[in-house]
Order: sequence, then structure tokens, then C-alpha cells
Amino acid sequence: MTRNSAFLALAFAAVLVVCEFAVFMASGQPWPFWTVGFIVAGVLSWGAVRTLSQGSSRLLSAAWGVAVGVFWMSFFAHTEALNTGTESPYSGAMLGGGPLTLLLAAMLVVSIAGLLLSLSRRSI
Repeated sequence: MTRNSAFLALAFAAVLVVCEFAVFMASGQPWPFWTVGFIVAGVLSWGAVRTLSQGSSRLLSAAWGVAVGVFWMSFFAHTEALNTGTESPYSGAMLGGGPLTLLLAAMLVVSIAGLLLSLSRRSI
């Protein structure tokens, strides 16, 4: 299961970098909003490569935990802004409120799944 989590982390990191470029950087957000995605992608990739080469999944589990925290905050800050009718800090020119909500929710669910997979110590 940890190998599955490592492969999922590599794919997730690639998708995250593309989403950061397409959604957040293109909309002119301040740098803290989009650099955290690159940090998460880098640590996920590092943890995945380390897990695949050494078999240890501690770094990968920590990276998935950071990803869960980042997307938890992003998703619920975005949905709260939608509910109150204010401008979401994550809304950009590329995606509207609905598709962006679905994207953030999907990334949160994948992050939680990756964390659970990395915490299972089976190396199947």
C-alpha cells in the first residue's frame, strides 16, 4: 500500500504543479497562495522517491499530512467565501466558483486517501 501511495504522490504532485500554474498563478494571486502548492508538490515527490528507493514511508506520510492540511484550509476557506457571498481568495480567471470547488474537493479527497495509504505499513 505504501508503494501505491508513492505512485499516487508522484501523479498528484504533477497535477498539483499544473493546477498551480493554470489556476492560481494566472489569476495574479499573492505569492504565498501559490508557492505553498509547489512546496507540497516538491515534498510529495521527495517522499515518494524516498519511499520507492528505501521503503521508508515516514517522509511520505508527513508530506501527505501537509497536503491534507493545505487542501483542508483551501477547500473550507473557499466554500465559506462562497456561502457568505464574498470574493474567494482562490477564485481566479481560469475557473469559476463551482468548478474550483470541485477541484479543491477532489484534491482534498485524494490527499486524505494518500495519507491513509501511506500510513498502512503493508508494502504490497
